[in-house]
Amino acid sequence: MTDKFAGTTYRPGNAGNESLRSAVGAVRNRWIILLVCALFGGFLGAILTSVQSPSYESSAVIYQTPHFGDTDGTSRQRTEAYTKLLSSDFLIETALANTGLEMSNSDVREMTTASANVGSAILTVTVRAEDADTSAELANALAQALPGAVAVLDGSTPAQPAPDQSETVVPDPVRLSVISPAVPDDAEGGPQYVRNTALGVIAGLLVGLLYAYLRSQMSRKVQDVAALGKFLSGPVLAAIPADKALETGVVDFSRESPAAEAFRRLRTVIADHEPGRGECRTIIVSSAVTGDGKTAVALNLAIALAESGNEVVFVDAAGRDEANVRSGRHGSDHEKNASPAGLIDYLLNGDDIDRYISASWHPKLSFIPAGRTAPGKSELLGSTRMRNGLADLAARANYVIVDTAPMADRSDALVLGRWADGVLLVARSDHTRYAELGAVIERLSLAELRVWGVVLNDSPRPLARSARKRGARLSAATLLARESRPIKTNV
Repeated sequence: MTDKFAGTTYRPGNAGNESLRSAVGAVRNRWIILLVCALFGGFLGAILTSVQSPSYESSAVIYQTPHFGDTDGTSRQRTEAYTKLLSSDFLIETALANTGLEMSNSDVREMTTASANVGSAILTVTVRAEDADTSAELANALAQALPGAVAVLDGSTPAQPAPDQSETVVPDPVRLSVISPAVPDDAEGGPQYVRNTALGVIAGLLVGLLYAYLRSQMSRKVQDVAALGKFLSGPVLAAIPADKALETGVVDFSRESPAAEAFRRLRTVIADHEPGRGECRTIIVSSAVTGDGKTAVALNLAIALAESGNEVVFVDAAGRDEANVRSGRHGSDHEKNASPAGLIDYLLNGDDIDRYISASWHPKLSFIPAGRTAPGKSELLGSTRMRNGLADLAARANYVIVDTAPMADRSDALVLGRWADGVLLVARSDHTRYAELGAVIERLSLAELRVWGVVLNDSPRPLARSARKRGARLSAATLLARESRPIKTNV
């Protein structure tokens, strides 16, 4: 292996700080939820408006002349008393009697609001009713009935003289004046469909934005290239867009497609790191967790390199046991024994590794299947025989692509990384968590392994993913075998 390759230095930030950086990506990826929330909010606003009764509001303003000799405290107490009196049964009955309106005291009390400006002698009585004329008439009636009610309650009306008095006693009168009578509300008090529907849409958007933000706060998953690059404090080698072809594992490079172009760019990045022509590049491909799509990325990277005329060997070190465990399919003993001999067979036997190389449908691409299952696989991958096998492959090919198990499951990438030029990590948009990816990079750094770079899969994230992409691992042997349906190549 070459010692000239330095790899990419990543300094992952704190996963907790990435919630804000990924919030915009989370909102963009959940735009359907925002749309649904906005439409539901507008629909709810229209429904509530249709059942809403019309409402009109009128207010009358009253001015009170303070008593001579009243202190500030006395004036405030008097104002508070007048405010409560405006919604009392005594005053309401007087107002209803003067207007002839047939309403109950409780109904009027619910419709009436009395208030006073702090530190002033201004009182305001407001009536909200379904009819504009009724609200104005009732507000004026309450305001006009207040002076008389206060006079009666304060005893300021002329009283009969006492038997031993020759003159009538008249206390200091209270002067309350209506300075601004209520007028009928000329504003439209009927249903405000446009306004309420618009408010409903805005409220729905706010709820959707809050949901998207809280979801990103709780999940803290990788969303887009920009946020991932800031987290890594380094470049993202490539962003692989969602493509239906990746569900089956292989992109058709004979046709122009975003996915094919993304793998060509990744191929260019890898080729630019090559220190000398004809020198082998051995790459370990792994990921943080299951479901990141590393096998599809490894396969298509190998094909892209082969498309440019390089001799490429794809090594399936992820293991058939992982595929069965992840998919829930274990198969029969006959099916297990019928699997082609591969990497594990080479490590257990004394044969040359060339015996286990199979030709694929691509003339420049060959592969070594996983082979049978065996206990102690990590020890086998870290053996001297594995190191010698990779060296032999490096001598006959320009590139060796080794697909390994996710690092959350096994430490195979750490073991094999010692015999390779670098490790290529795959993360998936809205699937891989920042904490998981950061932990993997830290483990590779502690092991002093070269990190080739990070590839972001499914970016931008598709609106929906099939169950297969999150489920069973792709079978490299099946996809690369000569018997599989070949795709037209450019070599």
